[in-house]
Amino acid sequence: MAPPSAANGDQFARIAPYYDQLMASVPYARWADYVCDLALNVCRPIFPGMRLLDLATGTGSVAIEFARRGCQVTALDLSGPMLEVARRKAKEAGLAITFLRRDLRRFSIPAEFNCAVCLYDSLNYILEPEDLKEAFANIRAALTPVGTFIFDVNTVHALEAELFTQTSPSEAPIRYRWQSQYDPETRLSTIRMHFEIRETQEKIAVVHRQRAYPDAEIRSFLLQAGFGEVQSFDGYRLTPPTITSDRVFYVAAVPE
Repeated sequence: MAPPSAANGDQFARIAPYYDQLMASVPYARWADYVCDLALNVCRPIFPGMRLLDLATGTGSVAIEFARRGCQVTALDLSGPMLEVARRKAKEAGLAITFLRRDLRRFSIPAEFNCAVCLYDSLNYILEPEDLKEAFANIRAALTPVGTFIFDVNTVHALEAELFTQTSPSEAPIRYRWQSQYDPETRLSTIRMHFEIRETQEKIAVVHRQRAYPDAEIRSFLLQAGFGEVQSFDGYRLTPPTITSDRVFYVAAVPE
């Protein structure tokens, strides 16, 4: 399940109090390690003291991991309720992270960041190609010369295969049932999500949508935004993606 995105309103408000329970099995520290490995092997290392921009931060778990590594982190998200959780978590951890409510399609921030990250298919939630172009341009404008942008997307293959269709174990404290439907003409995947909170018997139903962006389209948009070299990797590996990759990471560098 992806963190809150920059499009389609606040789809995460109702589940914000339960989001970290739903994501309890996600290895955020390993995500951060992988991003650091990508940066080290591909472009410029992430180092203590660098200014890092975490986009679509959700409840701040990734931002917290990079702050623990000594980065000066600013984190953006569209969802107010998710940011409330993120601020509380950072305070409890004793970490100084700046959290801002921003829409990736329409934000402006000083060009002072060495690295920007946007993880867990958040960019798939931007449903219009022109909006993704705008997001890339805004991110490029926030980076210093020789800055780096690292992000991942669900691939066309992943959405075609309807990998979002899944059901939780019956004994889970928050039960869920997700049903996805992919439209090859629009390249949009509609995911109908049903949750049940066992402790309170509360039931929540939300609808999420993601767009499948082919590799060539992503690269074209990055180049139009002013990025230079772009490299891609099979999810959580340092090898190139294949036609069956369900998640691809991109590393886009600002030209020197």
